[in-house]
Amino acid sequence: MTARITSGSFPHTSSSRAKAADAIGTAHQWTANEPDVLAERVAHDVKLLWPHLTGSERS
Repeated sequence: MTARITSGSFPHTSSSRAKAADAIGTAHQWTANEPDVLAERVAHDVKLLWPHLTGSERS
């Protein structure tokens, strides 16, 4: 099983946001054999990466 989060593309220059050859994007992927393990991995990392979206408290 695999879960993946991908951002939109952002151009390297101040040109249009269209998919240009110099566009930059990000992605993160998780894998696990069990759905519960996969969900736990994704939830853990999403809380660390985007705490303002998940409501988790900063330590």
